[in-house]
Amino acid sequence: MSVITAYLTPRLFDIWDMARAGVPQSDIAQRLEISRQAVNQALQEATTKVTRALTEAATINKIAVESIDSTSGLLTGWSREFSVRAVISVTKRDGMQVWYEHVADCGHCNRYYACLAYLSRSAKERGIKLTREQKRLTPSKLAQLLFGMNDA
Repeated sequence: MSVITAYLTPRLFDIWDMARAGVPQSDIAQRLEISRQAVNQALQEATTKVTRALTEAATINKIAVESIDSTSGLLTGWSREFSVRAVISVTKRDGMQVWYEHVADCGHCNRYYACLAYLSRSAKERGIKLTREQKRLTPSKLAQLLFGMNDA
């Protein structure tokens, strides 16, 4: 079970995820065989619940919220614990992830490929086309680029 599923039912999460991916409400309604109004109401509920989930995750992780984009599932803020910028992201495949800005020697980390795979999926899911040069960045630099933590 993902943390986010404690807030959204699988159906709400599917509707939110399709909208996040740019699927028009009328197409979501047709795919799920429900009215467009039902999709609109579900999106309002899902957005409220994503906001609450992101906000509560920030509180738990001692992150002061700077901005929340519930439509795309991103919260940016400042980690009071580590004194760095932080991002909390939500995706259907990976659930909720917390990223802390850091400069690290990613090449020696045993999570190097897992982080790179997650960030590549995240870019794709968010409609961000990475250049060949960007794909060669270390995970910490790529996260900074994708989440706008600083100029990578």
